[in-house]
Amino acid sequence: MELVWWHWFVLGLALIALEMLTPTFFLLWFGLGALLTGTAVWLWPMGLAAQALLWSVTSLIMMGVWLKFFKNPVDTRPGLAKESVLGTTGLVTRAVSEMGQGEILFQRPVLGADRWPIIADGSIEAGNKARVVDVVGQILKVEKV
Repeated sequence: MELVWWHWFVLGLALIALEMLTPTFFLLWFGLGALLTGTAVWLWPMGLAAQALLWSVTSLIMMGVWLKFFKNPVDTRPGLAKESVLGTTGLVTRAVSEMGQGEILFQRPVLGADRWPIIADGSIEAGNKARVVDVVGQILKVEKV
């Protein structure tokens, strides 16, 4: 069986589509590797073994780069939960007043949740951005950004 460049493009697009169904960031690199292999085969026709080797190498290199440079730094600092949260910015979804609690939404989960109850020294209206300045038990203390 001979693979031509468009076979690799179909495989790459199929793997990327599957990645969207299972957001694991695993199939994405093999899909991009297939697209790169398809481009290389289109430019320089090669045998099946060379194509498979090129796909394996490009996929593993991209996965290795992703693991080295884009892994979550919070996961590598056990015991520093409070320090990892300080300075994180989120969107206030329920207004907070000096005497009442509000709620904040983070773009990425913070300490396992994307929504947290908040307190503040002053009023912050919903829709404003706020920065975490302290952790008080199960409540985050924030200031307006």
